[in-house]
Amino acid sequence: MANKGTKVVIAAPTFGSALQISMNENFKKLFKPEEMAMRSVTDEAGTQKERLKQALEQTRPTALIAISIRPDSDTIAAYKAENVPIILIDEKTPGVSTITTDNYMGGRIAGDYLVSKGRKRIAIVTGRTKVKGGLNAEQRLKGFQEALKAKGISVPQGCVIEVIHYSREDGIEVMPKLLAAGIDAIFCAAGDNCAQGLLSVARERGVRIPEDVAIVGFDDLLIAQLSTPALTTIRQPLKEIAEAAYRMVIFQREEILRNPKNAVFNPELVVRKSA
Repeated sequence: MANKGTKVVIAAPTFGSALQISMNENFKKLFKPEEMAMRSVTDEAGTQKERLKQALEQTRPTALIAISIRPDSDTIAAYKAENVPIILIDEKTPGVSTITTDNYMGGRIAGDYLVSKGRKRIAIVTGRTKVKGGLNAEQRLKGFQEALKAKGISVPQGCVIEVIHYSREDGIEVMPKLLAAGIDAIFCAAGDNCAQGLLSVARERGVRIPEDVAIVGFDDLLIAQLSTPALTTIRQPLKEIAEAAYRMVIFQREEILRNPKNAVFNPELVVRKSA
């Protein structure tokens, strides 16, 4: 039960990705409606900074939980001046607390698994890596590439594809290009929803999954169990991540103001039918 007077701003660029939606649903189970204030702050740096400032001034929160956001030093200083701790989920920057899955290890596990299945031409569909909020994508890509490199395999040219929205539509858009490149496996680091788009194009074109192309997703959302075929994926413990953020806000607030904490959860391979 949250403390009396708790008011947490939960911010994300859009609350459009599967991760952001899932985290929001988990927080709704932990906080009462009146204890939460949701803020969409966009990916654009200037707008994001202004909206985080407005959230501080208008809401007077007891804490900020920011999903896939990397606030700048001015924003961090403004929150600290008001004794409002910042907890980042799926990002990292000095001076604030961080909760994340070990995304590097997730990429490594996916790469190792696909190589162990005898796949040689392995593509990756990832989120954007050179942007604020792109830390998870960078780490998944790095782990995946290093897993392949250790076995003497490299990603075919043009088969590291970045997408913006982590959406089913992204998967539908990129799958034809990957099939044309002759790949035999895909690590969809951009998440299970994006992987659904890959699967749908495969079905339309008569591509057998996993016989012709193996697919591994990321997140282990409910849709991974329900898809055809059921999706092999890298599970990140979103419920546990939300609970860790809740504990920081409710029980460790003063402590993390003085000494920010980093909590890292281990990913887990969930083997189903797609790989």
